[in-house]
Amino acid sequence: MMFAGFAVLLLATLFQGSFGICFKKYQPFSWEAFWALFSIIGVLLMPHIWVAVGIGGDYFKYLFQTPTPQLIGGALAGFFWGISSIWYSRAIDYIGVSLVTGINMGFSNLLGSLVPMAILGTWPSIGVLALILVGQAVLMAGVVILSKAGFMKRAEQGEEEHASGEGEKSKFMVGFIMALASGAGSAAINIGATASGAPVAIAVADGVSPMYASLLQWCVVFAGGFVANFCYALYKLIQNKTFSDYTKPGCGKAYGKVLLTSFVWFAALGVYGFATSLLGSLGPVIGWVMFNGLALIIANMWGFRDGEWRGFLKPRNMALAGNAVILVALVILGICNGM
Repeated sequence: MMFAGFAVLLLATLFQGSFGICFKKYQPFSWEAFWALFSIIGVLLMPHIWVAVGIGGDYFKYLFQTPTPQLIGGALAGFFWGISSIWYSRAIDYIGVSLVTGINMGFSNLLGSLVPMAILGTWPSIGVLALILVGQAVLMAGVVILSKAGFMKRAEQGEEEHASGEGEKSKFMVGFIMALASGAGSAAINIGATASGAPVAIAVADGVSPMYASLLQWCVVFAGGFVANFCYALYKLIQNKTFSDYTKPGCGKAYGKVLLTSFVWFAALGVYGFATSLLGSLGPVIGWVMFNGLALIIANMWGFRDGEWRGFLKPRNMALAGNAVILVALVILGICNGM
C-alpha cells in the first residue's frame, strides 16, 4: 500500500510540475481572457467532473450532508488560494516558472504540512517529528539556494540590459513579492482540503472508496477559489475591453491551451488526493511536502527546457545545486513516512 501511495504521488508530481509551463504562451488571448476560461473549466468544472466519474452523479448528497461551517471554512480557504493563484500566474510572466515555483513551494510546504498536522491531531513521535522538521529545514535550504540562483540570473541580466533602467528591476521585485505571497495562499489548498474532510468521511461511511471520496474535498475548496479567480478575470476583461480576444485569428490554439492547462492542473490535485489516501495518517503532511518538492524539480526541468537559464552558466549551476538539496530533503521525508 505504501509503495502504491508513493507511485501515485509521483504521478501527481508530474502533473503538478508541468502545469506552470502551461501558463505561458497562451496568445492571442490576453491574461484575463485565458484566466476567465481556466477559472470556469479548471477550477469550477474539473473537480465536479472527476467526482462524477469516480463516485457517480449522486455525489451532491454527501455535500448536502456536510455541516455548513465546514463547507464555509473550506470555501474560504479556497478563496484565499484563488487570490494567491492570480499572483502566481502573474509572477510567472514577470520572473519565470523556475524561480516562482521555487519560492512559492517553499512557503507552501512549510504551512501546508504543519497546519494540517495540527488540524488532524496526527502528531508523530518526537523522533519522527524532529526528522520531519529536519527535512523541512533542508527543503527550505534548497529553496533558498534556488532563489539565490534567480537573483544571480537577475544580476547578470542587469549587466546585459543596463539601458532598460529601473523598469525591469521593478518588474523583477514585483514578481518576487507576488511569488512570496502566493506561497502562503498555495498552502491554503491543503489546509482547506484537510478542514473539508467531512464529506469525504460521509462518503466512505456510505461505502465509497476512500481514494475516490477524497475528490469531494476539492469541490468544497475550489468553490471559493472559483469566485476569486473568475471575478478578478471578469473585472480585467471589462476594464481592458478584451472580450474580443475570444474571436481573434488563431484563438483555437489558445482554447486548446486552456483545456490542457485545466486538465493538467486539476489532475495534479486529484491524483495527490488519491496518494494521501494510500499513504496513511501522515499522508496530508509528508505527502504534501514530497508532492511539492518533486514537482519543483520537474518545474525546473521545464524551465531549463524552455530556455529560462540559457546563457547563465553560474546561476544555472546554482539552480541545479538547489534541486540536489531538495532531493536530499525528499529522501529524509520518505524515511519519516516509513517510520
